[in-house]
Amino acid sequence: MRITIDQYDLNGYRLRIKSHSDTGIDTGVDIDMSNLAFFIGRVPSCLVDLFYLSTVVYGIDRSISRSLYSLDGWSRELHVTMKLSNHELFMRNKEKVDNMLSFLTGDIWDIHYERTEIPEMASVDIREMHEGYGQVNLFSGGMDSFIGAIDYLAAPHEKKLCLISHYDHKMKGPLDDQKDAQNALQPYSNDFYHLPSVAIFPISSNEKTCRSRSFIFITIASLVASWKQIGIVVPENGSVSLNFPLSPSRRGACSTRTTHVLFVNQLKEVLASLNTPIEIENPYEFQTKGTMVRNCKNQELLLDTLDKTNSCGKRNMRQHMTDKTASHCGRCMPCMYRRASLIGYKDLTTYGDTLAQLYHDKGERSDDFFAMINFLHLKLSDDDIRKELRIAGLGRLDTFEKYVQLVKETREELKAMILAQENCEDVKRYVG
Repeated sequence: MRITIDQYDLNGYRLRIKSHSDTGIDTGVDIDMSNLAFFIGRVPSCLVDLFYLSTVVYGIDRSISRSLYSLDGWSRELHVTMKLSNHELFMRNKEKVDNMLSFLTGDIWDIHYERTEIPEMASVDIREMHEGYGQVNLFSGGMDSFIGAIDYLAAPHEKKLCLISHYDHKMKGPLDDQKDAQNALQPYSNDFYHLPSVAIFPISSNEKTCRSRSFIFITIASLVASWKQIGIVVPENGSVSLNFPLSPSRRGACSTRTTHVLFVNQLKEVLASLNTPIEIENPYEFQTKGTMVRNCKNQELLLDTLDKTNSCGKRNMRQHMTDKTASHCGRCMPCMYRRASLIGYKDLTTYGDTLAQLYHDKGERSDDFFAMINFLHLKLSDDDIRKELRIAGLGRLDTFEKYVQLVKETREELKAMILAQENCEDVKRYVG
């Protein structure tokens, strides 16, 4: 599929990047620049261009249906003509960017860059952006990013924490999650600043998967990081970041790679090639979600406000939930990891389905659950795990053995979740 960026239209601080595909699909994207305009002229313009690129990628990702336009039911071939002010710099780094995006979304990206004049917008000032910050954290409204904020704020620190977020109003939930999680951090209200969540949404919404979302998160964070000369922290448990395949069929492109170490490394290389090196770190890279909970520096606050965070990947599909009032579906892998991480604690989360209900359902809605218990049923040796990790491209990393240990700990944590469930004897016997 061929996609062409037509123009940048500015109305006040609302920027619409117009684009279309050769199939006639509107692949444009709308951006609220009312706060991000602060960084224009204050940080290298190539970082602003990288942000624009991330929004265009997101617009395409959300507007082109995988089922209709993929090569294999998942991967789409996307030839994009992108217009940027630093087009020559991006052309020199075309291969790195294409490879990074292809790994991230599971598609085949081929981006050609042309020069354009981006409309000038009136400057804005944000008083808080002149204060001192120790780091900038991604803040999605999930439990992991909430723990990441707590761990900084509850530890001795000399400077404030900056939190950044974005949301797509066509996807219900994230903005409210971010507001609720921010309010739950009020005991530390003087020690952090949450840059108002940036509204970014596609004109057409034809695809629910949004693998490119993390790219936007980090490009927004890079604007803050460059301005304040600080590092970016991506708080995500290692089990989700690594996303070890539960079965061979989940080994390929359909595996989520939003915070995968290889994506983060590729993005760091792109930033360095743009002459804007920025440190990006995930301090929980080798921790399960349960380890994050156990090590949280203010566990009392975390456990008292659990219901102010959301980890679910399918909560808007309430028609498939037994309890349609629940905050979490209870059947996607993020829900499984969340439930497992809170065994032994009072879990304030409400789940749409129990494990026993999923086991006896044996329908499409229980696909993730059966993939998980089949995975736990396998007698995986350390060498089996190493083989799979090498297939995933991790074999050359110095931290390779730490990933082996992470997979083993993840399996044990999920098994402990099943053991702790009532009325789940069939599942326990199956897993062994």
